[in-house]
Amino acid sequence: MEPLSGLLSKTKTFDQARAFLSFSEAIADKKKWSTISLTSSRGRGKSATLGLAAAASIAFGFGNIFIAAPDPENLHSFFAFFLIGIKILGYKENRDFEIIQNTKFKCIDRILIYTSHHQLLKFIFPSEIDNFKDSIELLIIDEAAAIPIVFLDNIVGNYLTFIASTINGYEGSGKALNLKLIKKIKLTHEKLSTNFNKLKNRIFREIHLEEPIRFSKNDPVEKWLNNLLCLNMEQKSFLSKICPSLKHCRLFLIDRNALFSSHKIANLFLQKLIGLFSSSHYKNSPDDLQMLCDAPSHRIFVLLPPLVLSIGLVPDILVALHISYEGQINVKFVRKCLFNGLKMNGDLIPWAISKQFLDPNFGELSGLRIIRIVTNPDSQKMGYGTKALYLFTRFLEKKKIYKNNTKLKTKKINKNEKQKNINIPAILFDIKDKVLPPLDYVGVSFKLSLPLLCFWKKTGFDVFLIRSHKMQLSNEPTVIMIKKIFKTKKKIPCWNNTYQFEFFKKFLNLLGSEFREISTV
Repeated sequence: MEPLSGLLSKTKTFDQARAFLSFSEAIADKKKWSTISLTSSRGRGKSATLGLAAAASIAFGFGNIFIAAPDPENLHSFFAFFLIGIKILGYKENRDFEIIQNTKFKCIDRILIYTSHHQLLKFIFPSEIDNFKDSIELLIIDEAAAIPIVFLDNIVGNYLTFIASTINGYEGSGKALNLKLIKKIKLTHEKLSTNFNKLKNRIFREIHLEEPIRFSKNDPVEKWLNNLLCLNMEQKSFLSKICPSLKHCRLFLIDRNALFSSHKIANLFLQKLIGLFSSSHYKNSPDDLQMLCDAPSHRIFVLLPPLVLSIGLVPDILVALHISYEGQINVKFVRKCLFNGLKMNGDLIPWAISKQFLDPNFGELSGLRIIRIVTNPDSQKMGYGTKALYLFTRFLEKKKIYKNNTKLKTKKINKNEKQKNINIPAILFDIKDKVLPPLDYVGVSFKLSLPLLCFWKKTGFDVFLIRSHKMQLSNEPTVIMIKKIFKTKKKIPCWNNTYQFEFFKKFLNLLGSEFREISTV
């Protein structure tokens, strides 16, 4: 108990101390395999608690401890408090333990401890958990909600499992994905308990840290920061009314100057938009907010229900499309970069396709990439995403979208309201009133999965590239799908047919090697 008292003294709040003791209890009771889920908002000491718990496991003699995270940058606090913990236990660097760095990712790769016996703390990516399952004694996962769903079945095994995730904030992915993650883990836990290893009881516990460490309780600075960076906005994205009919929904272009004008109504709409992105996508950062604000080639489209717009009324967002213009790159510059093997930032699809098919002329085409399409959690799998893409592609093809030319109505404004809101900019523009520059194609890039592939295929997109190497986090290849817009008079008029023929020829040749693990229907 003496080593635990020293580690316990490093906790700052009652919640953190309670969580550390829960972890220590699970570590001490080796007759049970426990899975403990730790959730909190930002700045509650979640990663520090995990670091101290890992140090406690060293004191109890655990040999193989593995820490998994979607990004090594998430583990700075964990490793800092782990080193603090083992130094409290009396271990000294280069005498009792050794730190080995990962030069590729510039982080700690593993820590070797050799006092009484060989002990190891190693960093692994979530995709590597299955490779070490036979040797794991304690598995710690930080920012678990950022892990793709496909790896959740591999988390729980014949060992202790500590899982932590941020509920609100850019490190995590929002409350919605956390609920899905915990539900999936519970089902996996029950399955393992009933199928085998009945000699050992399996326990699942949930712990939540509420008391802040980085800020004081009810700190106005924390509230200001959350409002500034649009944190804690998941609840603002939910629908306030029933789901409307698809034929009555309309697509609008957002004026970003108005969206970031600091007006009260604009701020409410911005919070709904960011809340929608945060609740449906596991990786968000403040850079995303800045990119939405002032990136010159980026645009935002939203699918909205039929409404009579009035002062103070913020419409529900059914679908949000984040797009970016790409292409129109000088052919000589593309040829020079391909010859020298240079990698350029931006213009993802033009550079990837030009490199894949060794054709610098493709970079000269004008394209548009859908960065992400997000459907409201309350209206998913109801056809709204398909409807938004249908309206968007018809808009790009400059075809008639609506049968009628109804205009949005606004209520009359009182004199006092008129004086206060005299310079209110329009946030939404109907796409039938907008004209885009001529485009040759619209494309999308995503991690290959069967549901996503079917979704984009049924909306008219064709596969042009599947990368043979897999992503480190998801262990899935990246796919690029493109839909041709116009029969343009360019230097390569039949580029889509030529590229697809080359893609299928290469794909068939690699089915026995690089692509043999791709799932099929």
